[in-house]
Amino acid sequence: MISAPRRWLITAFYRLTRSRIPWIRWLLIRSFIFAFAVDLADAREPDPGAYPHFNAFFTRALRTDARTQAPRPALLSPVDGTLVSCGQADQSSLVTVKGQAFSWRGLILAPSLEEGLFTPEALFFNCYLAPRDYHRVHMPDAGHLIRAEWIPGRFRSVRPSRIRRRPETLAQNERVLLTFATERGPLLLILVAARLVGGIETPWCPARQSWRDTGQSFREALATGIGSHFERGEEIGRFNYGSSVLILAPESIWQPEHELGKVFVGERLATPRT
Repeated sequence: MISAPRRWLITAFYRLTRSRIPWIRWLLIRSFIFAFAVDLADAREPDPGAYPHFNAFFTRALRTDARTQAPRPALLSPVDGTLVSCGQADQSSLVTVKGQAFSWRGLILAPSLEEGLFTPEALFFNCYLAPRDYHRVHMPDAGHLIRAEWIPGRFRSVRPSRIRRRPETLAQNERVLLTFATERGPLLLILVAARLVGGIETPWCPARQSWRDTGQSFREALATGIGSHFERGEEIGRFNYGSSVLILAPESIWQPEHELGKVFVGERLATPRT
């Protein structure tokens, strides 16, 4: 249940970031570019004044030639961001940075785990999207969507510095789980909301307005995508504010190839084991 003050804050934030009033739009976009040193060189629309409101700027598209896909059969990075941790996850814990761990059963909290899609072990990647980053999510590999779930939760910051102190945040925040069937086994993307509103959306399901929607209509809309096929590199979601993305795949099939640090859409995260 959202408290009255928080509902007011979320409503105000939502309306402000979608305001088409010229001076508000200009102030928000220009201030954001200055505060976070945003580089629009790779954006499809590099002119900040061309965006109708701040949210359109924040969820901006890239030029089609801005990123290069690693050749098949590599597992691709779904985002621009920072790979803050990766490794092997077992049934009881998901190790994050500096040896801290939290229950990935709590993080997933879904039939995907109970049905044994990722047992006995899984390979995971945890990618953090900073405010200046591109905030769309793309398919790491081609596949059919077999499960789409929304798990309600909080809207806390997912900055790496906070996750180091409070690794359980990823298991407490609102998140969307998308499970795909691919040629090389199951693939799970976990889109984790962050501060304020979350704002997770997919190409077939608009973002939930948390101060209005109890979640049922969003859950039903999310499920309409089940059965759809998505190509390697195709957009699968976006964040309207703040985010972290986790990728889980069978450890018996994939081995990690990317070092921790900056990562871009289409770069090689893992390759099949021989």
